[in-house]
Amino acid sequence: MIQARRLTKKYDNGVLALENLSLHIKKGEFVFLVGPSGAGKSTFLNLVIRRETPTDGFLSVAGRNVALLKKQEIPFFRRRIGYIFQDYKLFPNKTVRENVSFALEVIEVDPGEIRKRVNFVLDLVGLIHKAEVFPSELSGGEQQRVSLARAIVNRPLLLLADEPTGNLDPDTSWEIMELLREINRRGTTIVMATHNREIVNRMQKRVIALEKGRLVRDESKGGYAVEA
Repeated sequence: MIQARRLTKKYDNGVLALENLSLHIKKGEFVFLVGPSGAGKSTFLNLVIRRETPTDGFLSVAGRNVALLKKQEIPFFRRRIGYIFQDYKLFPNKTVRENVSFALEVIEVDPGEIRKRVNFVLDLVGLIHKAEVFPSELSGGEQQRVSLARAIVNRPLLLLADEPTGNLDPDTSWEIMELLREINRRGTTIVMATHNREIVNRMQKRVIALEKGRLVRDESKGGYAVEA
């Protein structure tokens, strides 16, 4: 699903965010991306979704070399990737249903198919009963569920999550993680950047650790930190 070879990203201000990163993430994996702030986690996710381009090295996502994507190809490429943010990024003036539907409306999916898919994902995240309310009427956990529903309504091959539990209490965080685990069981590859030690340690999934832009650890069933 993701292949990086000697991937390097240096920003215009001189900051070296990633340096010679090589890794391979297979279809269907659940991967935690960990490391201190500034380690390069968000930069890696931004490269995967083609918000940024590599300075050097090679990166392919779902068989596409991201550096070679033409400008007009990027929106089509991103349709295969879902993205969850820490701060939800919902439209405040749209209902739950409208927020989730929007991702399909912009690509002109048939209205009947939109309703079918939206109902399915809202039911999956446990919010079908709140389809007609606005984000301001929801708790933080419910807003993150809407964000998750929106990210998967287009049936992406890959789901990227950047600190999706960062603003949530522990119980709500685990509810989100159970939903992510279920989505992964259904075949979607998940890469999640997080600082949440407890979640990483308990789930025992693959852990890729970055530090100062370099890969320092890659374990198939790891914890947030190396055991002393």
